[in-house]
Amino acid sequence: MSTPTTILITGANQGLGYETARQLSKQPNVHLFLAGRDLTKIQEAQTKISAEEGCQATVDTVTLDVSDDASIKAGVEEVQGKLRGAALDVLVNNAGIAPEGQIAEKGLRRVFEETYAVNVFGAAVVADSFLPLLKQSKSEGGGRILNISSGLGSITIMADPNGQYKGAYLLAYNSSKSALNSVTVTLAMKNPELHVVCIDPGYNATNLNHFSGPMDPKDGVKVMVAHALKKVGKSTGFYSNDGEIPW
Repeated sequence: MSTPTTILITGANQGLGYETARQLSKQPNVHLFLAGRDLTKIQEAQTKISAEEGCQATVDTVTLDVSDDASIKAGVEEVQGKLRGAALDVLVNNAGIAPEGQIAEKGLRRVFEETYAVNVFGAAVVADSFLPLLKQSKSEGGGRILNISSGLGSITIMADPNGQYKGAYLLAYNSSKSALNSVTVTLAMKNPELHVVCIDPGYNATNLNHFSGPMDPKDGVKVMVAHALKKVGKSTGFYSNDGEIPW
């Protein structure tokens, strides 16, 4: 059997991360790492996915809080130990929050700090910390980083007064995704041996938005699954289920 494709997904116990892992588990010769800060919830997700009919992947877990540097370091060491000398082929930076509704209670500055701590700083530090393992990848096209962004982070789309997200003017969340897009470009340029992209899965019904999104995550994550399984498009690019979108 050929070497399995190793894929780590942050925020994998619920929402888009969980559904991405669930769909990837149906693929043969895949080794999944479900990452999250709550070990119990991650293990519950592992049990559910592994018990599903058609699961062919090896489904593993790793405790990793993207807002805590010590936790990230320990998570990298845990993954490295479980890989036993193998590389990490794909990092899916999926963990994210949108506490915009708490501005009245916490204040705008606090909401900005909390949002950026996860959506920007967390994703950047996780990516940087896993670079050595990703650069060891022998997969076609090299190691891959998928930063899960949003069309709300596209300045071009949001500047269109008649655009698809008209009225969705979220100061902290939108700007955090724009910042993540910038981090993605920088990662790609600094590490040309890797394939680094932003992914917009669309407005899905998840806990992030109190299940208000009109799209089923089963459909939304198709673009995430496709990019996790093989190199798609260019590094660096911004992709949705409809293809490449503007920054």
